Amino acid sequence: MLVRLGEILGLSGLACNPDRSPSRPVTGEHARLEGQFWDTLRSAGVGLLLLSVVISTIAGAESALLFTVLAAWLLFPVLVGLERTLDAGCAFMLISVGVVLVVSAAQNGPGSLLP
Repeated sequence: MLVRLGEILGLSGLACNPDRSPSRPVTGEHARLEGQFWDTLRSAGVGLLLLSVVISTIAGAESALLFTVLAAWLLFPVLVGLERTLDAGCAFMLISVGVVLVVSAAQNGPGSLLP
């Protein structure tokens, strides 16, 4: 689900060396390592957002949960690209709702989920 920076910029697996002009792409091991770095950074960003959802739900901080969801929607174009923002946002929202339901059931018992 995560996208490499080269795919977002249309470089499709190529990366530019900052020491050279941007028109001279670098291929090989350097491009692969740079792609892995960006993938790791994006995964860490999404993981931190999900961890923030879990922590704010357990703590009962509704405003922190709201700001986390808003931050996620604002960061998804950077993290996954514009083409996949809606998919990532919907998946994030479903996971967030699941976290809220599980934490509510764990804290108040399964009867709290019934009307």
